[in-house]
Amino acid sequence: MTEVLLDALIDTLKLMPLLLVAHVLIEVLEHAAIGKIRTEKALKGPWAPLIGSGVGLLPQCGFSVVAAKMYAGRHITLGTLFAVFVATSDEAIPILLSNPETAYKLVPLLILKFSAALVLGYGTSLILSRREKKRLTESGADEHFRVKGCHGHELGEQGEHAEHSGDSAAADGRDAVAAKKKKIGQYLDRYLWHPLLHTLTVSLYILALNVALGIIIYYVTEERLVAFMENSRLLQPLLASVVGLIPNCASSVAIAGLYARGALSLGGACAGLIVNAGLGLAVLFKENKNVKENIAVFATLFAFSVLIGTVVELVFLAV
Repeated sequence: MTEVLLDALIDTLKLMPLLLVAHVLIEVLEHAAIGKIRTEKALKGPWAPLIGSGVGLLPQCGFSVVAAKMYAGRHITLGTLFAVFVATSDEAIPILLSNPETAYKLVPLLILKFSAALVLGYGTSLILSRREKKRLTESGADEHFRVKGCHGHELGEQGEHAEHSGDSAAADGRDAVAAKKKKIGQYLDRYLWHPLLHTLTVSLYILALNVALGIIIYYVTEERLVAFMENSRLLQPLLASVVGLIPNCASSVAIAGLYARGALSLGGACAGLIVNAGLGLAVLFKENKNVKENIAVFATLFAFSVLIGTVVELVFLAV
């Protein structure tokens, strides 16, 4: 048993450096691409589900939170909301990228999730086109929604404040030095401390998963576990979808980790990550006062994830 715990710790430590690099790159991408999401015509037009699907693929659960708030405020359609939710993968992308041996598994997963997001997004928009047009409201020119990361930090805010500070302090040498120190502190906070905190949090989840799998393999044996997973492939989408409903990055860590180790099939991983929208569903229930509508979104997302995962499994079994 000591060897199981030691192996789990070593495997986790091996992933941490690449996981940290992945999270730093994600921070750079987020701050460069989207500091603010504005309620422009593009988010209400025919391209909205496509944009939502693309934005959702970015490895950040904050976009699903923004989508939930925008939907509650009647600024995007239900189709766009579904597109973002379905495309969102939370921690799956950095986990699979952190291990070169499993990185190839990311490609089919992203293709399936993007395709599923387009299908549900445009399908919903087509079926509910009249309802959605009446539901949308006109937004103000200066209205915007800030994207919050998984640990509550706001994307894009720090850079703006730094610029204003630099402008106001140009005439005073001491204020300029203070502003420069503040800007350095903001960059360290954004590109070092937040990625480091995120990496440590995710690493703890990965360690717990590795320990749990190690104990199961120790007592059950790997051969029996593989046989059980093969015999229950059609149940995996349902079970993974239940896990994916947990509003925490731990669920996406577990699904991605099991998929990377071969303990979860592509259909199961796809189902679990389709229904997993980070904190999006939790925020939707909090912000949107129409409880029946929230339950309908919840039920549709769950049923769709199980359906897509099962179809993928049936295709692979047929092949």
